[in-house]
Amino acid sequence: MARIVCITSGLTGILYASFELVARLEAAGHEVIYACPKEVGEKVQAQGFEYVQLPVVNYFPEPELPVFKGNLQKFRRLCYKWRNKKSRQKMAIASLRMDEFESVIENLNPDLWILDVELHEHIMTLVAKKKQILLLSQWFSLWHRKGLPPLLEDTIPDEKWAGSSMGLAWTWWKIKCQRWWIFWKKKIRSGRTNRRSVLQKYAQKIGFPKRYILENFWPGPFVYGELPVMNMTALELEFPHDIRPNSFYVGSMVFENRVDIQTNVVVEKRLNAIFKIKKETGKSLIYCSVSTYRKGDKAFLKKITEAVQNRKDWLLILGLGGMLGTDFLQPLPKNVHAFGWIPQLKVLSEADLSINHGGIHTINECVHFGVTMLVYSGKKSDQNGCAARIHFHKIGLMADKDLDDAGTIEKKIDLVLSNETYRENVEEMQAVFKNYKKENQLIEIVNQFLND
Repeated sequence: MARIVCITSGLTGILYASFELVARLEAAGHEVIYACPKEVGEKVQAQGFEYVQLPVVNYFPEPELPVFKGNLQKFRRLCYKWRNKKSRQKMAIASLRMDEFESVIENLNPDLWILDVELHEHIMTLVAKKKQILLLSQWFSLWHRKGLPPLLEDTIPDEKWAGSSMGLAWTWWKIKCQRWWIFWKKKIRSGRTNRRSVLQKYAQKIGFPKRYILENFWPGPFVYGELPVMNMTALELEFPHDIRPNSFYVGSMVFENRVDIQTNVVVEKRLNAIFKIKKETGKSLIYCSVSTYRKGDKAFLKKITEAVQNRKDWLLILGLGGMLGTDFLQPLPKNVHAFGWIPQLKVLSEADLSINHGGIHTINECVHFGVTMLVYSGKKSDQNGCAARIHFHKIGLMADKDLDDAGTIEKKIDLVLSNETYRENVEEMQAVFKNYKKENQLIEIVNQFLND
């Protein structure tokens, strides 16, 4: 069979999802090597996968400046940047360390490269060297397509003015203007040595086809046209829209056999005791996770705790995302159990409802285990768009953590738990997810490109 290299950014969500992708490829008989610019070798090798460390991605390639003293320092720094633009751009391009990546390309020499859509310099280098690649996206559609709102928005198509064709067009135009202004300011202030400008210059230098680069709204700075991309989501969980050509949906990737190196015996023992109570009493188990701590999360978690404290028929597990201490929640009601770090898949396999911030991987894991959702978007990145899709497909509710008080949260939890429609819909979507794996959608797409 084929030799394949899989490269991701190494960020937690896509890292864990890609473990399932690699496991399926290996089960199909392919030899797979995992490579990453982030130092995640311990986590990858804990799953039993072969690993290669890549040079770290330089997200801030702007060269250092000499020290300016006296008056007009900002103006003098800016003048220096533009006077020395060409030499500084060369330094910035060198800081990408693609010469080291080229050595990796020659050493590994696989039949196919599968790589994260955010690894722009790696994509450009491989395409310029005419290597066979498949881009890998962890999100819903990133492209401006007919009938589709930007992923940053919680707009639902055909609902209210914002969901109309004119409303969608206005939103795309508004975001385009906002992003253009941000990009323009960075370019001017850096003397064209900000990451976006450096990548554009690098693409020009190595002969990467300009037609492939499309302006993007999120994640920046680019997406790619024409290049094939695999989406680790289910098309059935998307909004109906005009699908980007050469885009393939391979279903969610949830690696149930994941080895969590943070596993703690004490945590496992506490969780098993909670699961036992649920089984013996028939109480509903609610899991609320905060993936990464942000300002305002403490107040939100306090409202969640207050919402469930008087419900003897509910158990609540709080995953605090590494947040230190639970003093702000004291005293904890008897039916509330707080954890700093938690093995999410283990909890979701027992949960009846997930309260989450709308991260795509948490959503995929919820559907994988048939868990309904109450999504309080973190209002960051794709979380608004994910929350809107959950609401649209009626496998949960979209809510606003800045508006809902504890009483409102309690009512919404009760609605999702008691209304069988949500349970039935998430189970139907769970069956769709399983069918992607049963029909080997991932393997079919990969083999198609290997044959090409």
